[in-house]
Amino acid sequence: MTDYATAANTLGVPEAILRRSVEARAKADGVGADELLAAWAGGEAMPAAAPSAPATSAPPETAPGVPAEAAPAAAPVAPVAAPAEAPPPPRPTGPVAPPVLVGVNQRTNGVIAGSSAILFLSILLAFVVPSLPQPGTGVRSSNHAYSQGALEGQEIYLEQGCGSCHTQLIRAVVADAKLGPVTLSDSNQVFGYRRVGPDLSAIGGRTEDSAALANVLRGAGTHPAVTGLSDESLASLLTYLRESA
Repeated sequence: MTDYATAANTLGVPEAILRRSVEARAKADGVGADELLAAWAGGEAMPAAAPSAPATSAPPETAPGVPAEAAPAAAPVAPVAAPAEAPPPPRPTGPVAPPVLVGVNQRTNGVIAGSSAILFLSILLAFVVPSLPQPGTGVRSSNHAYSQGALEGQEIYLEQGCGSCHTQLIRAVVADAKLGPVTLSDSNQVFGYRRVGPDLSAIGGRTEDSAALANVLRGAGTHPAVTGLSDESLASLLTYLRESA
């Protein structure tokens, strides 16, 4: 018989608490309550619990007359079929024709015709049209159509050395703008050496008074007189200057 009062007095715990602890521990370890209480009260080691047999799960009981459910049968697995190899293409038995390439019709005829027309118009505007004579526009020239008397007067002009002080060359400068049109390279006048007096390229167009021009040649004013000339030679010189217009 278990003496819980003596053990509780020895351990210094309430009897009720000791009773519940011993019963719970004995039930958990599978030992007797007396042995466990004696071990606790005497200070001895707690006896080892008896090895318990491994618990085996019992099959669930089935009610009488109720058949046990059969386990579902596994679904049959279909065998994996290997991919079938494609049959080789049939080999041609006759002669093989070369492949024919069919291109897209880009309509290049219109492009070629348009390009040719543009090229023709460019050549026409660049070379043909500028070479055509323009109505009402003459070609300017510095080559004067001198008469026979004027040509004789030009010889006298050279003999008298008029080109030493007078030029017959209108330059493309501002100072010569009022003298007349610029002298071109086809001029048949006497260019002269230097311009001490006025330029005589277009003197015939600037001076209409032949008598006043003759007085200048005879020494009127500051111009030196032309000596040794007959009236006929003086008239030829005046003709040359008058036709230089």
